[in-house]
Amino acid sequence: MSTSSWTANLASSLGAEESGLRLVLGQLAGYPLLLLYRRHLATRDTNTQHLFFFLSGLLLAYWVIGEGVTHSLYSILATYIILLVSGGTFYSVVVSFALNMTYLMAGYWYMAGETYDISWTMPQCVLCLRLIGLTWDVYDGARQKDDPNCLSKDQAKTALPTSPNILEMLSHSFFIGGYFVGPQFSLAKYRLFVSPEYQASLPASPVQFGLKRLAISICYMTAHVVGSAYLPELWPTTDHFASTPFMGKLLLLPVWCKLILAKYLSMWLMAEGVCVVSGLSYSGMEETEKGPKPDWTGCANVKLRRLESATKFGHYIEAFNINTNSWVMNYVYKRLRFLNNKYISQLSALMFLAVWHGWHSGYYLTFFNEFIVVNFERDFSSLWSKSVKVARWKEHPTYHTITGILGWLYVHFFLPHCFLPFPLLAATRYLPSYTSLFFLQYIFFLGWMVWGKVVKAVLLAENPRTTRSKEE
Repeated sequence: MSTSSWTANLASSLGAEESGLRLVLGQLAGYPLLLLYRRHLATRDTNTQHLFFFLSGLLLAYWVIGEGVTHSLYSILATYIILLVSGGTFYSVVVSFALNMTYLMAGYWYMAGETYDISWTMPQCVLCLRLIGLTWDVYDGARQKDDPNCLSKDQAKTALPTSPNILEMLSHSFFIGGYFVGPQFSLAKYRLFVSPEYQASLPASPVQFGLKRLAISICYMTAHVVGSAYLPELWPTTDHFASTPFMGKLLLLPVWCKLILAKYLSMWLMAEGVCVVSGLSYSGMEETEKGPKPDWTGCANVKLRRLESATKFGHYIEAFNINTNSWVMNYVYKRLRFLNNKYISQLSALMFLAVWHGWHSGYYLTFFNEFIVVNFERDFSSLWSKSVKVARWKEHPTYHTITGILGWLYVHFFLPHCFLPFPLLAATRYLPSYTSLFFLQYIFFLGWMVWGKVVKAVLLAENPRTTRSKEE
């Protein structure tokens, strides 16, 4: 029986796509590979380690996405040439950004379908950020040589004093813990990781923590697979959704949304576990009630407790896809500080994220939804913190319990409405769904400009007149 047939048969028996199963198995293969690495290669010279990570990642990538892996090689080689010719200049950053984003967008256009399919564009979007970030880091390193105090704290942490060689770039790009779905990690951090003395410097073994992340990943994946049999990803486009009463839709949508997000959480946790087992995720010692202990969350892409207990969308954004959001913050949002306008910087960062995801209008609408929600919460939080009436409510012993429950319900009620265009992709799918839901999220969040005036009047009723005048 051929390799193709056994994976196809297994995927069919599980009710899954073969490409998805290969992705999961390819990521899982990172665990025995990294355990092998820790036992036999971790103390070998740096080039040997680079060669192992490059070849093992390349072979697994070929097994998962086939000949599409050549696109990764083309992008790495092109970026290496850019750094070789003009590394350390702003010109190199512009050319690298344009080249890698154009290549990715061309791939999206060529591979576009009515639904999201796993192909070479999936690891390519991760690689695109890694290569652009690498070019920025080389540029920051050159700037630091000229002026040691010109970089921010985050920039100084990732700045590279020397441009990488091709083997370093291949190893950094194909490292199996970050190739398929992330996380992002700087080459400066990776260089420390592949030094022969790195493993001996770790305060304890990370393997147990890494396997815990794997176990949690499997739980989320199981929930996704089982739950999707009842509420599939395209459920809002089905006759079952159309025939479900309005209140039934409102109750089931949060469950549907959670089941989709479980897929992302599972893969991120699985990849994080590989990084943890390798030791790459070590980020120092943290103080606890029982004394200092190693912090293995340096490659975490999700904060589970914050995510599952979120009482505002800001918590969700803070806890979801952490590394990508951090990358955009450091390489897009903060780099636009010269504009001196946080709204333009925020819109630019969200537009970049939408473009980076692909051509489908659903991505752009989802990030527009994020923009209006974030600004609503910013206004509401400012109002809430200034209210004398709220300050009196905070003295009640049940204040935190009641606001916590209401906040959790608010997030989980509106989350699927804001997220809905993302998995449905096309306007022909999400607009009928939105219509059947009466565009509730827009009535609420955009309507804040109207009903917010009533809320302001109520919350500021006990404030001194000068405070009310400033708010108005």
